[in-house]
Amino acid sequence: MKTVFSVMSALACAFSLDAQITTTLSRLPEGMDEVRIRNNSSISLVAFVVTVKQVPISEASSNAPFVVYSDPLIEPKAKPLLASEERVVMMLGFRDPSGRRGGLLEEPIVTAGILADGSTTGDPALLVRLMMRRNNMLMAVETALETLSDAGRRNIPRDRLVEQFKKMAESLNHWYVPPEQQVGRALYQSIAAKLMSLPEGQLGSPFPPSAFVEQETAPLRQRRVTLLASEPSLADATLIER
Repeated sequence: MKTVFSVMSALACAFSLDAQITTTLSRLPEGMDEVRIRNNSSISLVAFVVTVKQVPISEASSNAPFVVYSDPLIEPKAKPLLASEERVVMMLGFRDPSGRRGGLLEEPIVTAGILADGSTTGDPALLVRLMMRRNNMLMAVETALETLSDAGRRNIPRDRLVEQFKKMAESLNHWYVPPEQQVGRALYQSIAAKLMSLPEGQLGSPFPPSAFVEQETAPLRQRRVTLLASEPSLADATLIER
């Protein structure tokens, strides 16, 4: 049995949209390296990923490229890149014990993105990673919804419910879990923190309070709808077991 990626049909046209994203790598006077991304299309670039090769500064240095993601469906504070807009996405460097400064980045820079109309551009493998992040966020949202709703019906003790969300967060906090699968961790941690901060109710009162359950599940339901309605369709970026 082996696992293969089924790359959505929309991703197959990625290279036909060449040059809709361009990047520049610059060495700043103070020795830092700066990466800028520019949206050359006529519509907003909603989500994107940029990977840059890193310069090894020692034998122990990692060879993995630096990666930056931006997707409002995952990070609500992330902003789309407007048509013809340019943005700094990475600035890195080092200073050794002698005070010497130097950059950490070098070519190649690889990018991929999702435009406002649902079309895609860039490296197909990176596009799959963008979509996998959305799939894993949808799974986290649905898991949180189910857990909170079930707790509201069954009157789960506070400590047990907090521990349940903490364990879900920690299950994603391992070196062998790809970053694309870790996107739900912050959501679980946030709910655990909110549960811990709830005031103590009267002895025998249900936990979590029904008002809290509704307050937390309403935005989760809306987020679920938004993810399911996003383009390209999440159903087109799946793992197929053969």
